[in-house]
Amino acid sequence: MDTIILIGCGEQARVVIDNIEEQGKYKILGLVTNNNDELNTKVMGYSVLCLETELALLLKEHKDIAGYFLTVGIRNGMKRRYIIYSAIDNIIQPVNVIHPSTTISKHCCIGKGNLIEAYTKVANGVTIGNHCIINSFTAINHDQFIGDNVLIAGNVSMAGKSVGSHTIIADGASIGFKKKVGVNCIIGDGAVVTKDMPDNIVAVGNPARIVRENPW
Repeated sequence: MDTIILIGCGEQARVVIDNIEEQGKYKILGLVTNNNDELNTKVMGYSVLCLETELALLLKEHKDIAGYFLTVGIRNGMKRRYIIYSAIDNIIQPVNVIHPSTTISKHCCIGKGNLIEAYTKVANGVTIGNHCIINSFTAINHDQFIGDNVLIAGNVSMAGKSVGSHTIIADGASIGFKKKVGVNCIIGDGAVVTKDMPDNIVAVGNPARIVRENPW
């Protein structure tokens, strides 16, 4: 069983720990934070080991660490992006956390650092980038492309063509057949996407309509 660390100590960390324990593939050494107040505390029984600035020292002291998982939530989007685009992957690689109840085609391509929760289906020909979060009871139909750092929330139906990086598809949304959703978008709860959506927008409703821009 490979040893990993978690980067981030908030609500998302608890969600990820549940999935890691169910997956049974990794041993969690502990967590890393950027908040001094979280040092020497515990999250679901796992110790907060050090600050992010001390990560290199931690890896030197624990040569058995085989990878990491980013547990900073999507709501802290800029922090996630900072870590994702930092040089951390040059010294330690992200791992995938995939709940054992998922149904994933052997004919799809999944990147690194992804969380795929219980009872999710990923069909033939799907490509998923890096550091994505796919919540429970979501179905991704065949031959779709999902970019990096995408959140697809629970009970989402995806029959589209592509979703750009840094996009959020909220709970209960539906992406229509072969429709494209751009980069850095938010598709609201229960929205039904019936046409292509450009980059940097927020869309809500049935059918989904653009209500404002979504700045970086």
